[in-house]
Amino acid sequence: MTKRIFKSIFLTSLSAVLLASAFIFATLYGNFEARMFDELKAETGYILHALSKEDSDIEYFGGFSSKNRVTLIAADGFVLFDNTADASKMENHADRPEIASALDSGFGQSIRYSNTLSESTLYFAVKTQNGSILRVSNTQSSIFGLLWSMLTAFLLIIAGIAILSAVIARSISKRIVAPINALDLDSPLENETYDELSPLLLRMENQNKELKRKLEQLAETQREFTTVTQSMREGLVLFDASANIVSMNTSAARIFEKNKDQCIGNHVLCLNRSVELQTAVNSAQKGEKAEAFLTLNKRHYQLLASPFPADAAIKGIFLFILDVTEKHEAERSRREFTANITHELKTPLTSIIGYSEIMRDGVAQPKDMRDFSGRIYDEAARLITLVDDILRLSQMDELTKPPHKQDIDLLALAKDVCARIKPLADKNGITLSVKGHHAVIPGIYTLLDEMLYNLCDNAVKYNVPGGSVIVTVSHSSGSAMINVEDTGIGIPAEHQPHVFERFYRVDKSHSKKTGGTGLGLSIVKHAALIHDARIELQSEPGKGTSVRLIFNA
Repeated sequence: MTKRIFKSIFLTSLSAVLLASAFIFATLYGNFEARMFDELKAETGYILHALSKEDSDIEYFGGFSSKNRVTLIAADGFVLFDNTADASKMENHADRPEIASALDSGFGQSIRYSNTLSESTLYFAVKTQNGSILRVSNTQSSIFGLLWSMLTAFLLIIAGIAILSAVIARSISKRIVAPINALDLDSPLENETYDELSPLLLRMENQNKELKRKLEQLAETQREFTTVTQSMREGLVLFDASANIVSMNTSAARIFEKNKDQCIGNHVLCLNRSVELQTAVNSAQKGEKAEAFLTLNKRHYQLLASPFPADAAIKGIFLFILDVTEKHEAERSRREFTANITHELKTPLTSIIGYSEIMRDGVAQPKDMRDFSGRIYDEAARLITLVDDILRLSQMDELTKPPHKQDIDLLALAKDVCARIKPLADKNGITLSVKGHHAVIPGIYTLLDEMLYNLCDNAVKYNVPGGSVIVTVSHSSGSAMINVEDTGIGIPAEHQPHVFERFYRVDKSHSKKTGGTGLGLSIVKHAALIHDARIELQSEPGKGTSVRLIFNA
């Protein structure tokens, strides 16, 4: 704007000066020309006055001299005298405008220009008393010739005027623009400036208010969106049409183990280079919804990629990341459970059917009938125990709303469980004891009873003759603990992470002898989850096992 104002002022002032100079120069040149005609007229009058006293016009010019050119011309156009040239050699002047006018009206004048010499000659002619024509003339530079002769001075003047105009234009343009540059656009109506800007400032004020309102709405929407996305357990990543990351929530950064601030603006490859992710994003770039599954850090994720179309073009991509690890594990557990339960049920049923066929076909001797019946009874009892454990686990899996909890004294519970299991311990020559202090926790009695019973039962069954089982109840600030410690056969380190899985047995032959179903510790694990309890296992083959249940008191 400053340049435009400067240019306008500079060109206007320079043009005005040039036009004024041209007008003044033309006016002065015209006045100079008029004054010269006046001089020519005056001299012509003087000569006419002198000629009136002579008998012959030609005799007067015998000793004549003048700074102007004086020519005496006969009525027929022949030159009689010229003070600057040989009259006899001069051509007839009858066709000259000033001569013709003088012959007709008594006087005449004309101006003739020489483009070659850049000069103009002024002529004034009058008719004498003798009928001849007296002409007086003088030469002056033409306006272009005069300009050419003054070119150096004129250019210096123009240069000086241009410099002065530039300085003045620069100063004026800065003064004009200064109030505009000093405008406070945040508070347009508080500015003191040109009245012509008032409508603009008023519109700016209204636009500022509208923009502020929309920015507040946008900020509120952004805060709501950020609050929602950041609190989501699911990952959410937004890409532009080129698959560059525009935004991502905390869950997505955690899933991919990336710094989200460092990922913004980078390509999807900076998140993960897996084929599944790239395929899903590429499909969304083509306008197609895509679904894929990705495994990261031993967890399973479902990827849902959707394009964001706008005006028949893909403007962005939404990537939704669902953690389906639990679902995946549940499906895997279901398959394993189905396979295991089929096997576990088939084994006792096969034994029952086998012994029954021998008895039905009469192959068995009468003396073996009692033994076969006992085996059928044992297998059937084992089958019932297995079904009961399966039903109990199913009930725990479907226990979406646990029963009301009540205060339970763990020491009293331990004594009750050990009293029930003491006959088995005595039978196996195992010393069973309870010690510790009273510790009361909120819980479900039947589940706690079954947890402790299974632990004590395993401690007795998998012990060595003459061994011992000690149940210790303790209490500290904020937690209560039951520790079941035995001197049994122990569990190898490689089996310890799996002993709480369904149907998992460390020693299958020993489990078959003791009638174990492989579900006891799994029941303990599920019941512990319902009570928000923590299980700690310590074991060493040949030295015994210690299982600790820690509850929040």
